Amino acid sequence: MQVTTEQINPCKIALTVTVEPEIVSVAKEKAYAKFAKNVQIPGFRKGKVPLTMARNYIDPAKVAQEAAEQLSEPSYKQAVTESGVEPFAQAELEFISMEPEGPFVFKAYVPLRPVVTLGPYKSLDLEKRRLIVSDKDVDDQIEELRARYAEYPEVADRGAQTGDVALADLMAFIEGQESPEMAVPRTTVIEIGKNIADFDNGLVEMAVGETKTIDALYPEDFADESMRGKRATFTVTIKELREKKLPEMNEEFVTKVHPTAKTPEELKVALSEALDKAAEQMADSELEFRLVGAIARNSQINFPEVLLRAEMQVDAQQLDEQIKKSNLTVDQYLQQTGKTRDQVGQEMALAAAQRIRNSLVLAEVARAEGITVEDADVDARIADEAERRKTSVAAMRALLEKNEQMTQIKDQALTRKILSHLKDVSNVTERTLTSEEAEALEAEEEAEAKADQENAAAAAGLSVAQAGEAAVEAVEGEGIELATAAEPLALEASAPKRRGKKAGVAEVAAEAEIAAEAASEESAG
Repeated sequence: MQVTTEQINPCKIALTVTVEPEIVSVAKEKAYAKFAKNVQIPGFRKGKVPLTMARNYIDPAKVAQEAAEQLSEPSYKQAVTESGVEPFAQAELEFISMEPEGPFVFKAYVPLRPVVTLGPYKSLDLEKRRLIVSDKDVDDQIEELRARYAEYPEVADRGAQTGDVALADLMAFIEGQESPEMAVPRTTVIEIGKNIADFDNGLVEMAVGETKTIDALYPEDFADESMRGKRATFTVTIKELREKKLPEMNEEFVTKVHPTAKTPEELKVALSEALDKAAEQMADSELEFRLVGAIARNSQINFPEVLLRAEMQVDAQQLDEQIKKSNLTVDQYLQQTGKTRDQVGQEMALAAAQRIRNSLVLAEVARAEGITVEDADVDARIADEAERRKTSVAAMRALLEKNEQMTQIKDQALTRKILSHLKDVSNVTERTLTSEEAEALEAEEEAEAKADQENAAAAAGLSVAQAGEAAVEAVEGEGIELATAAEPLALEASAPKRRGKKAGVAEVAAEAEIAAEAASEESAG
């Protein structure tokens, strides 16, 4: 057997394998014998036709295919051994040729381990940017809490007003877009005042049972860039109208929404503290993300496409579960988000690629610095989680073990230790920002973020467009088995999400519920 190698990219090698004619001949004879068992000729029982006669009734192409399948796996294993290649995952086989009396030639495209060459990662100059919590932020949190506990009595004696919630049949025709689902009436909940201005203005004073066609123009600052400046025609029939009535800000309301606050003043203090804590956590998260991003930009990172596909399949499964949990179809989800399948696929691919890059960089730093996770690191991580959930360490550990999350906790502890080390060896300065200043900085850094995304896709040997196509294929394809698992190190997300204005509500409203499961585990123990 002859084996030649060709390096496709740092994480993929092609083995061209040539199997000798005499070995191919033996495999063909076995194939003929297999097919002969199903040949039927008058005068012979099934399976008893002499092989010399049965040959005339067997398709040579099927024989060649069967022989190729018999030979490919053992020949591939032998080729891997002879060439010294260490596959990272299953190879993709491509049959080249099998002549009647000649050799069998095939190619094996073998994924290889990720390759990371670290660039500079010490003494990096970075800013820790912390959002300033203002009185307005606290007031906004209170209004969000009131909105969560709003009541919606039905309205029958007046037309629709800003702030009302309407149950309506809605059709939409948007310039340059074809959406068959939106061409038929679809029952939709509409909060008047939360949509583009032309649409909301057209709804005001509509009565229950009334049908109206509203022409609207999407503003130039609309969140979805693909919709900016586009004209749309909406046909709306209001079926039900309800007024949004916010609860009074009194002691009864405060005790309902917060586990410890008793008065409106105490609730404001609690919300301010929650926002302040969220701002600090966000500042740390963004610092860590930009730190790892800077190291990744300074490093040479390559990983096999199969790793990206496997990561995207996990994301696709989670998205599918999220869509089903929301009782939506995929088309409804796409319509709500204003995205196409390709756009969702591309975003999924780039996020997955960036997580992998971050993970590989962190793992390489750990190797370079000899950083390992110890029992004390895991204990500290569990203690922090117990404090966050307001339960005991023993109950928290029992809950994690019950849910089989200890491996995840160990990974988090190791990631935290690596990031802590990286921050210690960096030059970090602190800076406070208003929300407006933070948004301006984000806009300035968009080009850098786009370059990071392109580099993330390129690390798997793909362009951004190809990465998106790979995501769609991963969503629709079968699972991929990795021969070797990737290091389970990564930041929690591909990019930090700002928590400034809504985190306080989420933390305050869910505080008692977050502790409930761990607390019940403690009492059960």
